[in-house]
Amino acid sequence: MFDAEKTVSFRKTYGTPVHEDNDGKKHYLVALTGMLLPEFAIGLWSRYVIDAGWAQVTWDTISHPWRRKIELDNDWMWTNFVLHPFQGSLYYMAARNSNLNRIEAMGVTALGDLMWEWFFETTDPALNDIVYSFFGGFAVGEMMYRLSLEAEQTHRAFGYILNPERIWTDNWTKQKPRGTIGNIYDVSITFHVGTMHTYTASEYVDKVDTTEHFPFFISPDINIIYNDPYGHDSNEPYSQFEFRFGIGLGKGSGIWRGLVEMEKYFMYDVFIFSNGMLFSRAPDFGENKDTSIGMVLDYDFRWHSFIDLAALSPGFAIKQRIKYEKSRVEWQMHLGWNMIGITDYYYYHRDYTRLTRNQRDYSYMTGVEAVFVWNWIASNGFKIENNIHAYFGRDLNIQRQIAQSVGWEYFGFYELNIEKSLSPRVRLGLGNTFYLKQAFYETWENVFQFVYSGGVYAKLQLK
Repeated sequence: MFDAEKTVSFRKTYGTPVHEDNDGKKHYLVALTGMLLPEFAIGLWSRYVIDAGWAQVTWDTISHPWRRKIELDNDWMWTNFVLHPFQGSLYYMAARNSNLNRIEAMGVTALGDLMWEWFFETTDPALNDIVYSFFGGFAVGEMMYRLSLEAEQTHRAFGYILNPERIWTDNWTKQKPRGTIGNIYDVSITFHVGTMHTYTASEYVDKVDTTEHFPFFISPDINIIYNDPYGHDSNEPYSQFEFRFGIGLGKGSGIWRGLVEMEKYFMYDVFIFSNGMLFSRAPDFGENKDTSIGMVLDYDFRWHSFIDLAALSPGFAIKQRIKYEKSRVEWQMHLGWNMIGITDYYYYHRDYTRLTRNQRDYSYMTGVEAVFVWNWIASNGFKIENNIHAYFGRDLNIQRQIAQSVGWEYFGFYELNIEKSLSPRVRLGLGNTFYLKQAFYETWENVFQFVYSGGVYAKLQLK
């Protein structure tokens, strides 16, 4: 586990560690060229290699940018809510690698974002792409920038993998990015094995079987905590953050009948949950309490056999650790505005979805995201984890759908884990995840969805 005394000693000896070979000079030209490199690389690849229609840019398509309307697009959710934040993060890291501060780096990100939407695509600029490339690019970029400095302490290649812009910027600045090291508070890898059961209810699906059982899945994930979440006091955005990434694959309820039935034959799950403190204060509520209060940015994504989810939510957060004689309680509460999120649209990925003829599997929404975490940890290594992510919102009327209905949607996850420590490095546990959704549509039948997954897991504590 994390050695707090060792880290405190390190920082007292060396202060805030900074790479000695960085002179602090700002390289604006390197930042701008580093931003343009992925734009031209992705644009040229899309145009000449994969022959994407949206990349066939001509002078006629870009010569009158003021005539183009900002809309919401229908792209695959991976493109909109993972690839766009990643692309924006490349712009951001190019600037940060060049010694630009966060505000300047966000300016470079905004410039690259707007240039891409207006001059590298034939389609109308997409509001969702602008938001996720800018805010998501900042969130992903700042996390990867910081983690790349930590990873480089193991091997320089790991730093380049997390921050690929360094391949360009290090060559021209002749120095590494500046930043701190020794901030990793906790790293763990968890391997889940379990089963899943799903149910959907509405007037329409009385005609079809909506109950499905996924008999077996495996799901590894990695959880990283950067700096202690409790008692953190800083004005630096993302000087404290939490990042969790996982994938899952398993056997579905159907039989193999080619690609048409692949959705039922395979169970899949890819998720990203992260939150970073934009600034925080550590008020003194007593010697047995460590508290952080401030602003947070939550970025969530889930691509699942029965669930589509994305959220980008700035808001308020409180995080507190309460220490008792033989145990401790750690809890968090976040309340934010989900600027442009998504949820699965009506019944997606199944036969009855095709009858709706809608263009995409998800619906754009805006609303509230609430997060509540409560963990009880005993001195003997026994632990109970409770994790709730809840989303409440309204579907956006401006979304482009061939067949659509807007309405109010309420959905969320509840995760309950019970685990026991076998050694300082290895833990075993029982995991349960519940997903509930209730949607009230204006012109379509209301929908209720329930997904349960349960199983066992082994956790390897790396730090």
